[in-house]
Amino acid sequence: MAQKTTLAVLLLVLLGASLALGATITLFQATFDGTNIRLDWEVASEAGVDNYEIWRKANSEPSFTRLTTVSPTAQRRYQFLDTNVFRGGAGAAGGGPFTYKLTVRTSAGDQSYTTVLNFTTSAVQRSWGSIKSMFR
Repeated sequence: MAQKTTLAVLLLVLLGASLALGATITLFQATFDGTNIRLDWEVASEAGVDNYEIWRKANSEPSFTRLTTVSPTAQRRYQFLDTNVFRGGAGAAGGGPFTYKLTVRTSAGDQSYTTVLNFTTSAVQRSWGSIKSMFR
């Protein structure tokens, strides 16, 4: 009887620990999508996740800027399109490379993941992005 009780307590502790860990991120990457930057992330588990926050920092900027907050939807793959990266500010001046941070807010605390887009777009792509933004 004591062995069954010990096993049950151990299972409850392990289950509680896995729920407290929050999301298990298996992929977080940034890629160019035309004149925009697309962020993709995959999760294996979303236990206890309140939301995801996306942050961006150009090489020439002193700190990160929050771009958006995404609520969990129990899907495995998420995507965010950064359409403002070349509109004004350091991005428009070619302030890359860009570092993106994914912060997972959970009841047990925050987890952060970063990815760096190591190259910058050409002046032609930046100009085209600025022209397109005028007509949106």
